[in-house]
Amino acid sequence: MINAFGLNGMGSQAAELYREMPNNLRDHISQICVLNACSHAGLLHEARTIFNEIS
Repeated sequence: MINAFGLNGMGSQAAELYREMPNNLRDHISQICVLNACSHAGLLHEARTIFNEIS
């Protein structure tokens, strides 16, 4: 779902869905997808925040 939102220009919804996911379900794939969605939507601040949470 996160990737689908990102591919359709809905980066905000992708980030929102990522934040609603339980931490134990967040894997490398979902992290890459949400960062990609933020990138395509121009959500630099959101992408940096998520990246810093991952690191």
